[in-house]
Amino acid sequence: MIERLCRFLYTKPRGLCYTKIEEGFFRRLRIKIVKNEVSSINIVDEIEARRQQILGKTKLAAKEGIVIAPSLDDFRRVLAVGDIHGFYEPLRALFSAADYVPEKDLLIFLGDYIDRGPDSAKVLRYIMKLKRENPYVVTLTGNHEAMMLNYFGDNSIRDPMNRNHGWLSSGGDPTFRSLRALYEENPAHYRDVIEFILGLDHIAAVENKFFFSHAGFYPKVSYAKQLDSMLWLREDFYRDYHGRRTAVIGHTPVQFFNSARTAPLVFPNHIIDIDTGSFLPSGRISCVDVKNKKYWQSDKNGAKAAILR
Repeated sequence: MIERLCRFLYTKPRGLCYTKIEEGFFRRLRIKIVKNEVSSINIVDEIEARRQQILGKTKLAAKEGIVIAPSLDDFRRVLAVGDIHGFYEPLRALFSAADYVPEKDLLIFLGDYIDRGPDSAKVLRYIMKLKRENPYVVTLTGNHEAMMLNYFGDNSIRDPMNRNHGWLSSGGDPTFRSLRALYEENPAHYRDVIEFILGLDHIAAVENKFFFSHAGFYPKVSYAKQLDSMLWLREDFYRDYHGRRTAVIGHTPVQFFNSARTAPLVFPNHIIDIDTGSFLPSGRISCVDVKNKKYWQSDKNGAKAAILR
């Protein structure tokens, strides 16, 4: 189910056909799968070919789930935000500390906006507003968004929670409650949130220097053949990646590698992990400026800045 949804969302049109929300938005969702040619070119070469086509023509372009900023020099900073997991107030504090300037900064969210924390709907609507009002905002999907879509493929927001579904035991319970409250308050706002999640992109590239995805990617595999993998990779990616481009990812908390660590983690094989365990007792949300090697973090006690090492 996840793979089927991903293939639709990230290789084909953003337009969705659905009827009224009354009887369960997703139960009447009609997804039309349109067959695309699957390229045999690897993802690195595919993205570079697209970059060359738009170089000098635009600062940012998105197509079929791939977002490309052809030149690093077009932006003062390139800010990447790691896993948020439903923590709204720390997210707000993070942007205050980072002094985000929409006209000059490229802002890239790496996914996992939802689950575990109490305010997933507020987080989503905040990021939606940022993207709607500012020109250079990229929103990628994470595995938790994929799990949520899988759940609502068979269940309605109007029904009691289906405790047999794995999403709820993976942190989806507070997200369901948050979305249910939003639906009861304003069904149109709920629908807007769902459409936003359905339209999330999958991977971003800045010049030929940085790749951004939720969990990593296989450099020698085509984009179309690894949509699901880019949401779920862990040990294999850290062990096997040896690309020249720096991969900026979330998904795996840095505490997985060192339980005492709270800062983003730079690996010698050109990987930067910026998931700093927002949902953990000592966890934080991190924003890294990959261009200038600086980062900001926030938790329940406020925000701070530091140099990336």
